[in-house]
Amino acid sequence: MTKELKIYSLEEFASLNLPPKEYMVDPIIPCRGLVEIYSRTGVGKTTFALTLGIAVALGKPFLKWSVPKAKKVLYVDGEMSPQDMQERAQAAAQFFGVDVSDVANFRIINRDVNNGILPDIGEVSGQNEFDAATKDADLIILDNLSTLRFSGRENEADSWSTVQRWLLNMRGQGKTVIILHHAGKDGTSRGTSRRHDALDTVIKLQRPRDYLQSEGAVFEVHFEKSRSFFGDAAEPFGLSHSIVDGISTWTTFLVSDENLQEAIRLVQQGLKQTEIAERLGISQSKVSKLLKSAKEDGLL
Repeated sequence: MTKELKIYSLEEFASLNLPPKEYMVDPIIPCRGLVEIYSRTGVGKTTFALTLGIAVALGKPFLKWSVPKAKKVLYVDGEMSPQDMQERAQAAAQFFGVDVSDVANFRIINRDVNNGILPDIGEVSGQNEFDAATKDADLIILDNLSTLRFSGRENEADSWSTVQRWLLNMRGQGKTVIILHHAGKDGTSRGTSRRHDALDTVIKLQRPRDYLQSEGAVFEVHFEKSRSFFGDAAEPFGLSHSIVDGISTWTTFLVSDENLQEAIRLVQQGLKQTEIAERLGISQSKVSKLLKSAKEDGLL
């Protein structure tokens, strides 16, 4: 039997008694939100997301972001060895001044300790298996898309529909989902752009242009989509991470305007915005914003 859709007049809809908007991580991750964090391999997205998840489980602030309330977190690890994940989890807990035994709200599913097999989130049967595991979770972190989804072609919009419907169902159940993903050869998020349609926040982690391998885990945090925040909160910043005596340490730094200067140089050479975006590994909207700023400042 077809479910009858609820239809409201504008006045009725505006008068609905809805709960106030809440945040898992204020302001970048809303409750009932869908988020993607992506980067090239080895930049540091697992360590970043793991620490973010533990912050939510503890209800403690992380970097410049507040965590209003402790929530139940499920981390689905489809890639890391359990030994590496143990080390990172212990170091991340120590960053907040606690031991892993104190992080009761955080649970983890690791591929290797499940005989190397996890359900395929690209299939309804696999989603159903995860539904049972995610039943009590408020925040689900999927690390990462390429190791948890095997059905369908990555670049085909239609093949993403099965996953997107599941994610929207999770949001409808009051859950927040963070997807970790890889960047493609051009530096942008790999696969169909349709994946970002339903997302609230898209975060790109990238190496600074003058990065040296000897510097270790140093990267910039860029917000490519920020549905619920703007202004200073959406400005990029840099992060440096290290583990000292078993404890994670994080240091922030300012991001230079190298993208602005490079965008100006490339547009003066006659490149189109799409070509500049591909060259710099940023979104076309970001290029448009940079060029608009350059014109306002009289640089173009």
